[in-house]
Amino acid sequence: MKVAPESAIKFYTFETLKDFIVTAKGEEKSDIGASGRLTAGGLAGAVAQTAIYPLDLVKTRLQTYACEGGKVPNLAPLTKDIWVHEGPRAFYRGLIPSLLGIIPYAGIDLSAYETLKDMSRTYILKDSELGPLVQLGCGTNSGALGATCVYPLLVIRTRMQAQRTNSSSAYNGMSDVFWKTLRNEGFWGFYKGIFPNLLKVVPYASITYLVYETMKKSLISSANYLVEGKDGKSDSSWGKLFC
Repeated sequence: MKVAPESAIKFYTFETLKDFIVTAKGEEKSDIGASGRLTAGGLAGAVAQTAIYPLDLVKTRLQTYACEGGKVPNLAPLTKDIWVHEGPRAFYRGLIPSLLGIIPYAGIDLSAYETLKDMSRTYILKDSELGPLVQLGCGTNSGALGATCVYPLLVIRTRMQAQRTNSSSAYNGMSDVFWKTLRNEGFWGFYKGIFPNLLKVVPYASITYLVYETMKKSLISSANYLVEGKDGKSDSSWGKLFC
């Protein structure tokens, strides 16, 4: 329920923003540069995260109930309970630190992936087509780099999501989480759980990129027969959306 729409929105927005940036600069798409990719990636991550954030918060609450040993409620009753007792704004609690984390993460991840692809194509494959192993390698490195850079913000976001509004120990915003974590756990408290996170993020990122590239080629190829643009070229927006 969360991963599929998040990936679809992120990649569609990323490809659309890349087209917009190169059009605004009057350049070819291959000349977008690192700054253009970083900007497009960061904004794409922000759009996707904002769209699916309520689902992310409900998921975190379900995990918290399980970890505390309490009875885990069903999805619908939990969602209703949050709406009734905490209000609709509760579904976006922790969004700001989440965006502060996802914007650099998505920017670094997507721009690093495309840069690594270009470098691999130029210096290793000598302009040959990238194979699945190279795509997996590029996705692995870009995902690990992005996740490590923004992990402290992920910790802050998760702790804000997990708390309940009526809790006596509730945090009073981002800065309160930051200072309490630093005071009680030290600097390494912001990296608590990073290795399990990397074990999840790295294969997820690499497989996602591999599937995306494969589906993108397949859908764009199919679009040549199904959808024709005004200039006679295929409308690649179908490929952007469904990958």
